[in-house]
Amino acid sequence: MEQELSLDQISSIKAKADEIKKAKKLKKVYPIYVFGEEGDEKELYLGYFGTPNIVTFSKFLSNSKKDEVTAIRQLARDTFLEGDSELVEDEGLFLYGLMGQVQNIVAQREGGIVNL
Repeated sequence: MEQELSLDQISSIKAKADEIKKAKKLKKVYPIYVFGEEGDEKELYLGYFGTPNIVTFSKFLSNSKKDEVTAIRQLARDTFLEGDSELVEDEGLFLYGLMGQVQNIVAQREGGIVNL
């Protein structure tokens, strides 16, 4: 059975992301959640991440040429704003939960080159 967030949870997450955005004067905040499994301390882990600046992004690109997992974990650490730090620090939560989602932080905007 696939788990989903409730409408109340979504509303609360959006409100918190807006609050962080205003408080830290950010353009974008990425709330990322991972559902806990049997044996975990929580049913839901939630972290708020920011867009990497040029130094953080450059470090990510450089590290990703050597070890992609370590690079993504460092990106998560560098962009983590608030929430459940276990998402970044716990190997299991990171590898099998957060890692697949945190890559969306560095997704390219849509665009293209106009051939003249």
